[in-house]
Amino acid sequence: MLWKDTGIEEDIKEATTMAKYMIHTMPKRKWYVDDYLIPSMLEQGINPASISVYCDEKQEGNLRACMNAFILCENKPDGTWHLQDDVILCHNFREMTEKYDEGIVCGFKSKYDGINNERPVGKVPVDKMWFSFPCIRIPNDIASNCGNWVLKYMIDNPVYKKWTEKGVNDDLLFRQYVLENHKDMEALNLAPNLVDHIDYLIGGTVNSNARITIIRSALWEDEYLVKELEQKLKTNSRK
Repeated sequence: MLWKDTGIEEDIKEATTMAKYMIHTMPKRKWYVDDYLIPSMLEQGINPASISVYCDEKQEGNLRACMNAFILCENKPDGTWHLQDDVILCHNFREMTEKYDEGIVCGFKSKYDGINNERPVGKVPVDKMWFSFPCIRIPNDIASNCGNWVLKYMIDNPVYKKWTEKGVNDDLLFRQYVLENHKDMEALNLAPNLVDHIDYLIGGTVNSNARITIIRSALWEDEYLVKELEQKLKTNSRK
């Protein structure tokens, strides 16, 4: 659905010329999306008509919900910036997402992407793109085809059982899809990062099968925004 419950009358046609955004969330985290993440997007001037939210109301789990959200991009032009529900935006998020609104763009790098230039900043072959699912732009045809491909060929395939049985690894399966079907593409690893990962501020991971360590951006320059969010969360006492 389009996120337009703001009381603001917007020209939806105008949104067709802007970057598009999809936030992936679940009921337990939707309070943060509604109260903090989307308002921060609107404060930067992002048109609410260009924001959609996929909420896992059916409790499909991370992997299936992600792929079903990707399928919703089918037959739509251009691409979409996909955001997870536990991020904070950089101060110029709108400017940067509109400037680099083409192809696959990775807006988040963590320690798992290496520290010795294993996956460098800039244009890279897709095998060097970051595990960037907190913030990644994907062409809509690639996203929808990936969703269908994973659900049809991978999710119940014994070959991929070690990746799929816990209902996670959506980023890994996306990478596998791209490597098998678009191996000659390039991606853009963007620095500074466009988001930081702040799940530790809003209750920690919501997936019992996932890691419990704090994972932050390795290339984040707006730490003051994280401090401001931390204070807001403490003041509102809602986690």
